[in-house]
Amino acid sequence: MSSGKHLLQVFFKIPESEAEIILKSVSPEIETSPSKRSSASLKLVEGGLLLKIEAEDLTALRAAANSFLRFIDAAVEVLRLTRESF
Repeated sequence: MSSGKHLLQVFFKIPESEAEIILKSVSPEIETSPSKRSSASLKLVEGGLLLKIEAEDLTALRAAANSFLRFIDAAVEVLRLTRESF
């Protein structure tokens, strides 16, 4: 295993109005990250959202990536379902 930090960056191309909703829904999870081995940030950027995850090791990076990608996917799915119901 290598030493140092590992970084993952994921850009989500999402309309600004939806990106703001997703950011608000996922922010509490980022602020209260349960692991001390990783940290994450999610911010609005031109054209969408940028998720950054830093971790001490690849196992922590994978775990954090799985969690935050699922949180974002759930928020997107709720937006899609609410849009379809109206």
